Amino acid sequence: MKSRLRPYAVVLFALLLIPVFNACLPEDDLDPDTGDPRDKFIGSWIFSDAPALRSVKATYTVTISNDPGNSSQVLLRNFAGAGGMYSAYGIVTSDRITVPEQEMATGFIVEGSGDLTSDDFMEWEYTITAGGDMENFSASASR
Repeated sequence: MKSRLRPYAVVLFALLLIPVFNACLPEDDLDPDTGDPRDKFIGSWIFSDAPALRSVKATYTVTISNDPGNSSQVLLRNFAGAGGMYSAYGIVTSDRITVPEQEMATGFIVEGSGDLTSDDFMEWEYTITAGGDMENFSASASR
């Protein structure tokens, strides 16, 4: 009688252990890591900004995508609320996007940087020069 019960007990014990081992798989290992530092920035971000000298806040969406022409750059469509047909480029280093001085549209020059503080939040400082007038902005961005 003992010998008949033993194989069933071993199989039953093994079946009970399967959920335990399955639950121990780390979730981070399930998604492939591309190694591209730009990936964490890609997507739509809601920017909320205010000029340094006024208390008027603006909210708009910026869409960040990979720059197909440069593996260290991203494109920021509607950066600084310039309009959906305008994009600035930014250089990604670690958890930062740096937007070098550039003319997004005739007479509309932007420059600044944003730091990723969590997976879904960035802090930005940037400058807009339009019509010869320069204005500094602080912004937060979330998705």
